Amino acid sequence: MRSEAGMSLAEITVVMVLMSIVVVAAATYSVPWLGREDMRGAIYQAQEFMQLARAQAITRNRDCQFRIDTASRMVSVVDLNDPSTSADDITLNTATLSSRITFARPDSGSAVTLASVSGSLYQATFASNGSVSSGAGLVSVQGGDGNYRINLFAAGGVRVERWDGSSWVAGS
Repeated sequence: MRSEAGMSLAEITVVMVLMSIVVVAAATYSVPWLGREDMRGAIYQAQEFMQLARAQAITRNRDCQFRIDTASRMVSVVDLNDPSTSADDITLNTATLSSRITFARPDSGSAVTLASVSGSLYQATFASNGSVSSGAGLVSVQGGDGNYRINLFAAGGVRVERWDGSSWVAGS
């Protein structure tokens, strides 16, 4: 007699069902995590651009702007060169934030309170001494199952806060 080794159809089916359950469980728990990481990345990238605008204003000894377009999710740093005309402004850096984030707040109020330029475009202007000459405010981002915001102060400093379910708390 010859002995044959192998797996029956029933055994293969049980293994496939178990593997499917593991994959579905992993995907279910990782999707909110990925959204939360996208949101954290977006908020820290916006913070980095605010700090870059401030540093460029000090280094160049003239006004520079941080701009954010909530419709296209674009952030940029612009050297105003000659504030009286926008024709000679110099774009120093741009980036696009993740499409998985939204500009929203869990509490009442506007998601972006920087100076409004038009529609979905907001800005903060940094003077050559590093202070915010116009546009101090906040940017609030929601993604995954979390909320973060950046507070931009008139002196030029920034602070990142997260929503803990009932109030804003500092840090990540």
